[in-house]
Order: sequence, then structure tokens, then C-alpha cells
Amino acid sequence: MAGATERPEPNYDPFPPGQSRRATVTEVDVEDMGNMLRRAFVGRDVKFTIYCDEGPNVGGNHTAPAPLSYFAASIAF
Repeated sequence: MAGATERPEPNYDPFPPGQSRRATVTEVDVEDMGNMLRRAFVGRDVKFTIYCDEGPNVGGNHTAPAPLSYFAASIAF
């Protein structure tokens, strides 16, 4: 077709050999640190640390983003 743009090929193998889908496993360990403050260790081989807290109006100290803030940010990623 004239004027049609070609779609680029992916730079990775989208599916493992013989499979028609991919699976992702995420491991999370969460520690309750009191007063609504939580610390999460996310990942398998490399662990990332994430903190969340709530505002004083619901019993927290507002020392870290609220869980809903992380959820909203994840949509943008």
C-alpha cells in the first residue's frame, strides 16, 4: 500500500519457544512498621525497597506516599 508505514519488529522474542503467552512473577515481602507505615521489599534477584504511609487523618504520619499514590503513578508508567 502506498503511504503505509511498516511496523517495527520487536527487539526481543515475545514468546518463549512453543508458547503463545508470557508470565511474570513478582515477589513482595511487606513489613508493618506501625502507625500505617509499611516497608515492602520487591523483586526476586534484586530487591527494591518501597515505603508507604498514610496521612494523619487516617492514623499515619505522612512520611511516605500513600498506597493509592503508588497505584496512580503505576498507571502513568
